[in-house]
Amino acid sequence: GTAWLSADDYPKLLACADVGVCLHASTSELDLPMKVVDLFGAGVPVCALEYGCIGELVVDGRTGALFSDAPGLARELDELLAGFPAQSARLE
Repeated sequence: GTAWLSADDYPKLLACADVGVCLHASTSELDLPMKVVDLFGAGVPVCALEYGCIGELVVDGRTGALFSDAPGLARELDELLAGFPAQSARLE
């Protein structure tokens, strides 16, 4: 069958995002979600659910933000997108 999105178009689609959200929760707390790596490769910061080793990918306040619950995600998104569509000064 035909893929919905070509491999060449996937990074272009990701790059259109202002921020990515990762709700991945590892039962072993040892695996890292490839979606975060894909988003970083497209230059997109990530808000990620905090668990075990996720800090190895998402550096809070630098490459993204970590949260532990729904209100925490709402706060992070509110802060990251404040002043939209201007570039956020919080993450570089």
